[in-house]
Amino acid sequence: MLVSIVINNYNYGNFVAQAIESALAQTYPAVEVVVVDDGSRDDSLAVISRYGDRVLVIAKANGGQGSAYNIGFLRSHGELVIFLDADDWLYPQAVQQIVVAWRPGMSKLQFRLDMVGRQGQPFGRWLPRDLHDSEQAQRLVCEFGTYGTPPGSGNAFSAAYLRQVMPMDEGAWRIGADSVTVLLAPAHGRVESIQTALGAYRIHRDPNDGALLYNNSISGLGAEYERLLAAKHMVVEGLERAHLEPRLPLLYLAPWEARILVMGRRFGDAALRQRLAAEPQARLPFILRSIWAWPVSSVWRKLLLTGWVLAVCGLPAPMALRLARLHRRASGQPVPA
Repeated sequence: MLVSIVINNYNYGNFVAQAIESALAQTYPAVEVVVVDDGSRDDSLAVISRYGDRVLVIAKANGGQGSAYNIGFLRSHGELVIFLDADDWLYPQAVQQIVVAWRPGMSKLQFRLDMVGRQGQPFGRWLPRDLHDSEQAQRLVCEFGTYGTPPGSGNAFSAAYLRQVMPMDEGAWRIGADSVTVLLAPAHGRVESIQTALGAYRIHRDPNDGALLYNNSISGLGAEYERLLAAKHMVVEGLERAHLEPRLPLLYLAPWEARILVMGRRFGDAALRQRLAAEPQARLPFILRSIWAWPVSSVWRKLLLTGWVLAVCGLPAPMALRLARLHRRASGQPVPA
């Protein structure tokens, strides 16, 4: 079974070599490596060109991540496809373990990723905290529009499934293109999980540096909210095309989405705060109801998140900001000793 690793790159000349080398170093022999450079302005193409004909290089004008996904998939030939972000990498036996675990009828096989720093230093945590499979994933997508899944690099997809949801709208998915492939997978086949980490997810900012978001400043809260909205709308349309019935309106927030809206309410710029104040789903009662409606959290985790929400909303700003930043250090799950 041929496996295509499609690496999407934009201005990651410092990191793309590690991604390519990890793809070329797979112990599984039938691997095709496709590298899409989305109009980088740094030395990315010079770095990529070192690999010659060992990889298929697609150099294109900048069009965003969705366009890189589209053309990379179009030019790939594998029965399975992994979209690897250029700042992440895979461990040598990743594809071998994926192929061994793959079964007919799957749309997606997901696996954890170790969280590492900008220089590759391990944080001692992996993500996601929870991996939701098949029936549970489909139920959560139909009710909430999301489920416990790794980011893009932590998934292998059936090419047959991808042909049902791609090409994606490139204008809508200049960033966050993995939302399309990840969130619609439960509607088109079985989603299964490998519980161990098969790769590394690079966090560009130290969890202790005081920022609210991993790879964005506080100003990124608005973009996170826009991406959340776009994903909800995309999922509803995708479920209807797949002849599944989403619960309408979707219960708006998974726990990680609740944190984004709470931080946006409290620390976003004036325009974002004003916008969220007018959204019924961003009001505190609805946020708390969503937390307690999420069916796969323990009572203890629901209580902890409820306390965090109330404190971030109610404490004086300096104390609330310090507490809000704790969510970055607590993200993911500690790697078992």
